[in-house]
Amino acid sequence: MTTSHSPSPSPAALQRRRVHYFSGFDPRGPAHYHRLCRDEAAKPQPQGGVVQVDRREKQSRLFSRWQVSWQASADGPESVQTEHVFMSWDDLIRANWSRSPWALLREFVQTYVGIVRDVGPRRVKQMYDNAYLTGILPAVYLLGTLLLGVLVGLGASLVLGAWGWLATLPVVAGLWAYGAHKGLFWLLRIFTFIIRMGRGPLPGLAARTRQWVDDMVQRQQEDPVDEVLLVGHSVGTLVMVDAVDQLMRDPRWQALQQGRTTGMVTLGQCCPFVALVPAAQTFRDTLQRVCSAPGLLWWDVSARIDPLCFYNTHPLARSGTAHEGLPLPVLHNAKFFQMYESANWARIRADKLQTHFLYLMTPDKVGNFHLADVLYGPRSLPQQVAAKGLPEKGAA
Repeated sequence: MTTSHSPSPSPAALQRRRVHYFSGFDPRGPAHYHRLCRDEAAKPQPQGGVVQVDRREKQSRLFSRWQVSWQASADGPESVQTEHVFMSWDDLIRANWSRSPWALLREFVQTYVGIVRDVGPRRVKQMYDNAYLTGILPAVYLLGTLLLGVLVGLGASLVLGAWGWLATLPVVAGLWAYGAHKGLFWLLRIFTFIIRMGRGPLPGLAARTRQWVDDMVQRQQEDPVDEVLLVGHSVGTLVMVDAVDQLMRDPRWQALQQGRTTGMVTLGQCCPFVALVPAAQTFRDTLQRVCSAPGLLWWDVSARIDPLCFYNTHPLARSGTAHEGLPLPVLHNAKFFQMYESANWARIRADKLQTHFLYLMTPDKVGNFHLADVLYGPRSLPQQVAAKGLPEKGAA
């Protein structure tokens, strides 16, 4: 890393930015997200400007980075350079990614016992119906698969005798494969991980958080930039919360960022799911500190169509932890339905689980949220938030 550039004193003169990106619960690592970033940048940018993504550089087992350049036009002088740093935790995801059907069935039972006993489906439903429906979807599908298999086997056995029960096998196998293709077992793995996270520290996560914080501090010490953003998507927002808390309380960071705002952007966050678990007091305390951290701007972006987030809901809602009056997060409703042509929107609505990834995509039309503009464009996060106006009142 070099030290050839000093931060600009004014956000209006934003020239260089660093984004620390925390992916969701996805065993695909930085190569996948680099391709996604490159492909979305290649599309016409509805907010204007040209975005170019350089090749990926693997710096270590934990960190990959690539440079992103924004220009007002292909040959225009106005530009912003962004270092996009991928904060790897896909190894921890794979350690919590059961593959065998028997392991998934065991986790199905354990997870739903935890959801009913610790989280409380009724509380989830009171906050956001879509999150509740998504929560029960794997259970309904798996139980329906087993019931249909029994009914088919019973009917076949009346005709073919004991051998008729073999008819159950292709029915169950086919439905299992269909569920896997549609992402239902990905959901089950997410719920299992969230329950585990709520009940206690996950092996390796505390050490990884410390490494993340040390790296963020070191990069800003050695190569200071105008703006630093920590960006998390989906379950990545959960593991990012502790990193933000530790970073904002680190004396080294406080000295580096005097008079500057550190940005935090959460996309489709599911913090209330963990915060509702009775054993998750440490997580709730961490959230409470982050919600009032000096020098931090937390922009929480959610969308009504997203079935995996807690739309327009405070992260500590119904958790029993005081949060009324806390300045953060600033809630923002991404109105994706206004940002796509009708044919594309019909296709998007047909696959609801995939709408959870709309935050990462380049839309067809100008709207009230475009991630590439936030991460790579000429406006700082405070300017982005101010341009969107006051947040809507969210669920408490």
